[in-house]
Amino acid sequence: MEDPPWNRWRHDVFGDPYTVWHEGPEYSRLIELAGTAPADVARMLAAGLDAQDSLAAQSIAALAGEGPAPQDAEALLRAALAGATEEFLVRVAQALHVVTGDEAWAGPVASVLTSDASWGVRLDAARVLEEFTPTTELIGTLAEGVRDEDYLVRYHSANTLLRYAGRRNGVADHHTLFDKVASPPEGDATETDRDKWRQAADQLTALASPRTTGG
Repeated sequence: MEDPPWNRWRHDVFGDPYTVWHEGPEYSRLIELAGTAPADVARMLAAGLDAQDSLAAQSIAALAGEGPAPQDAEALLRAALAGATEEFLVRVAQALHVVTGDEAWAGPVASVLTSDASWGVRLDAARVLEEFTPTTELIGTLAEGVRDEDYLVRYHSANTLLRYAGRRNGVADHHTLFDKVASPPEGDATETDRDKWRQAADQLTALASPRTTGG
């Protein structure tokens, strides 16, 4: 069976899929092509969204951050929301935030953080929420993330709350907090460990400050 055009283009522009997943996407070639062949880039990114490939949404966000978004980007992203779940939903909402500037797109991202998606998807949601303006609702959602059963979800939720509090250093540099978030160092969590997570969530909630966006 012939490889779909999006898959071939994706490989040509970004490289090996495993490397993209492991190292993160590198957008320099995409940005170059957007300057020389914008219609082709827009067409291929639309195909990527049709394939529900998160990289297509991330690419639109990257291009919008560099300058004008691809033609019809908002309409394409909104259409992609239908049936979007987990990582793809996070990345489409992230791109819509970049394209529109609308803070309401935090809602879909937050819903994934507190869902039963895999831990890798939930931690990505916690990281993406750093890009949004802190609100009472988002702080509460991230506090739930600090109480998550998975360590990396707790870790990244704590980091985003620290960013909301205006702290540059991550939770690993706040040793008392980190010891609570990282408990237990090995083995299964106990109620004592979960109580430490709750304490950390309460401390971070007190540090973070909701802000309004005007209007």
